Amino acid sequence: MVKQPHLRSARRAQAADAPTERRSWLSHGLVALAVSGLGLAVAGSMSLTTSAETRDGATAAANAGAHQPVSAAAVPGQVVLPAKKQPAAASAFLRQAAATDTSRSTRLRTAIVKERAAQRSEALAQTAEDVTRAVRDKASEARQKNLDQTDRAIQENAVKLAWARQQRAIAARVAAVNERATAETTQSSDPATTTDTSSIPTGGGAVSPITGGVIGARFGQWGSWSRYHTGLDFRAAYGTPIHAAMAGVVSYAGNGGDWAGNHVAVKHADGQTTMYSHMSVIHASVGQTVQAGQVIGYVGQTGRAFGAHLHFELYPAGVKYGDVYRAVDPIPWLHAHGVTTH
Repeated sequence: MVKQPHLRSARRAQAADAPTERRSWLSHGLVALAVSGLGLAVAGSMSLTTSAETRDGATAAANAGAHQPVSAAAVPGQVVLPAKKQPAAASAFLRQAAATDTSRSTRLRTAIVKERAAQRSEALAQTAEDVTRAVRDKASEARQKNLDQTDRAIQENAVKLAWARQQRAIAARVAAVNERATAETTQSSDPATTTDTSSIPTGGGAVSPITGGVIGARFGQWGSWSRYHTGLDFRAAYGTPIHAAMAGVVSYAGNGGDWAGNHVAVKHADGQTTMYSHMSVIHASVGQTVQAGQVIGYVGQTGRAFGAHLHFELYPAGVKYGDVYRAVDPIPWLHAHGVTTH
């Protein structure tokens, strides 16, 4: 009987401890569930943080925050145990993987940006080259056009200047001729200019020195062949007869070794003298009286002559033959005596 109260006390104590044990078990179950939920939350947070770091390039900050202890406020009313830390090797692997992925993405974006920038630079360079080439071509055309215009203007001005110099030279020569003729008219002792003309025959008219009277070069012309032409060039073949233009006396017949070559000078009754140059053969002599149309020589190319022809000159009274810059144009004299030229 003594034992029964003891047993009943034990049963009562056991019955009293049963709710406590049930509460302890329930508490341990809730703690286990909380720890499991916390682990899932931490894993999800790490996954999201790793993805965000890959896109935004914030790997270091996210890795640091992923391993901080979970605050007690995360699960209100529950006892929170410290988060279970991942092994160092696993953590290092995740950081290395995240860093590798971020680096690859950054390099790719950088490469794409560089490629596009290079393409834009190439396009701009090509456009600049095209513009520069076009400007250069236009400038070259304009410069060449200006040079051509300048060259033409220079050439035209050179021709005008040369012509003006020639005209001034002619005017100066004519003035000098007139001045000298005036001086020699008043005082001259040269026998060649004071020959008595009373014995020179008159009449008989006048003829062309070369039959047909075709003129190749006229008095006063100039060019590469002559600085100033002092007579008339009659066209004629080599050996064509040369006629005295009017009756007169032969003042000279020979070759002085100068530009005229073989030549003959005939003085006429009006005091003027005609000269016939470049003869191949002379057919007259000094002092001989000749008539208009009489053969006094033959066409040649002696002296300074470019091809066979007759060079015919006229000198006024009082001027010695051969003084070429005092010669005058024979055309008016020939026409005055009825000779036609072509």
